[in-house]
Amino acid sequence: MNSKNYYIVAKSPDDPSLQVKISGPYLTQKAAVADLTEAINEAKALDSSAKAYNYEISYLESQKPGILQHMAASAS
Repeated sequence: MNSKNYYIVAKSPDDPSLQVKISGPYLTQKAAVADLTEAINEAKALDSSAKAYNYEISYLESQKPGILQHMAASAS
């Protein structure tokens, strides 16, 4: 895995410096875009306050999975 990857990130509308990687890593921006709607829908299903978050695709230095992948791995 690369040290920098694309992630779908949720940001607080009240404080954009607060952000959570909800999905990823993706090797390409195109792959992140393809998963964007589904990742947002999953976040909203898990947390009703997620409706207020702002979502974007970011290219970040990290090898840790987003929260949705982390939760899926824990459920297996």
